[in-house]
Amino acid sequence: MNHIENHMFEEMKHLIDRSALIWLILMTSVSLLTGLLCLLGVLPHTALWSLLWLLPTAIVLCVVVHFYHKKAKILAQKQQISMMAYHAKQIMEQLQHQIPDTLITDSKIKMRYLARHGVDIDAALARLGQNIEKYNELAISFLQNSDKYEDTLYDLMQPDTLMRYGANAHMLRIKVNELGLVNLTDTVFFHEIEAYAGCIDVVRDNWKKLSLELDEAYSILNEYVKSVGLTGSNHISFKKWGEQLQEAFQALETYDTQKAKTILNELIQSPIDSDITNALRGIIANIDDMLAL
Repeated sequence: MNHIENHMFEEMKHLIDRSALIWLILMTSVSLLTGLLCLLGVLPHTALWSLLWLLPTAIVLCVVVHFYHKKAKILAQKQQISMMAYHAKQIMEQLQHQIPDTLITDSKIKMRYLARHGVDIDAALARLGQNIEKYNELAISFLQNSDKYEDTLYDLMQPDTLMRYGANAHMLRIKVNELGLVNLTDTVFFHEIEAYAGCIDVVRDNWKKLSLELDEAYSILNEYVKSVGLTGSNHISFKKWGEQLQEAFQALETYDTQKAKTILNELIQSPIDSDITNALRGIIANIDDMLAL
């Protein structure tokens, strides 16, 4: 459970525990009073037999507390699912005003993934004259050669080949800038100017940062390229995707969790927005937890 759901569950559990504690205090008070009255002779000693009810009552109370703890957890998870569904609905309503009813596999929609991961896709497309096919070609080319770019730079990271390192960094900077990889462009430019300045130690000290950002860029572009290449059942229109999402939410409102889970699992195979996808995965995880109880 996440922080909000866990806080809600803990509050309900404390309420149940406090209620049980009040009963225990009452039971203990009655027992002590009965025992005291027997010792004082106000009640006959046979009245102590009446205290036998305490043991089965305590056992039943423990069972009831455990049962309501489980009910509280399910209620907290249902509340969390409602919050996630509401969040996803809000994002979906915003997207309906931004995205035309087209195939979700279209690159224009899939490029939202790039924008949400720090890629300046608007600037990249502006430089390419809004040529999406050209951008896709550049992305695929980068993925095919990313290992070569990194290996070449690493091999040239020597005092006697530092100028060639700078030249290769310059060529790499042009390529990543075309793709809108802003952070990587800045890092490569830093390596370029430091290499031309002959600062081998600075280049080496910052190599790990460059390597990690190259790997991150590869991962982001690879996910994008794979999503563009989706085929078969994933050719679903934006309007149809939204309709199925609404159907899943309606199933959740009637607590038909199995139907909702089936629909949501299909929808995340055609992601249109990372926030919605994360919300849907969270809903599925909460449903799995509920079904496991």
